[in-house]
Amino acid sequence: MKLLLDLNISYRVAKSLEEIFPEVTQVGRLGLGQTDDAMIWQYALVNNYAIVTLDEYFQNRNLVAGNPMKIIWIRRESITTAQIIDIFYKNQDFIKKFLESGDDTYMCLELY
Repeated sequence: MKLLLDLNISYRVAKSLEEIFPEVTQVGRLGLGQTDDAMIWQYALVNNYAIVTLDEYFQNRNLVAGNPMKIIWIRRESITTAQIIDIFYKNQDFIKKFLESGDDTYMCLELY
């Protein structure tokens, strides 16, 4: 599954994660840096991305949408780029299982 990093996550994270998640990009790299969250959500849905974010908007949108998508929500108030990368490397097997799961029961993975 492809990962789309929200604008609030540095493009450097995408570069660092390419080794374990080859299909990762950041919204700014796609020219979506000036669009609102609703447009990013729609782009991710249409293009089969799971969204990685630091805020709750996408999870809330998933709860009311008819076609929810996979969301990885990093729930830390203050976090560095290095810490985000570390979270993904330490949890890569768990994250991959979540992304590959066809189970629509759990559409949001919250990481701390």
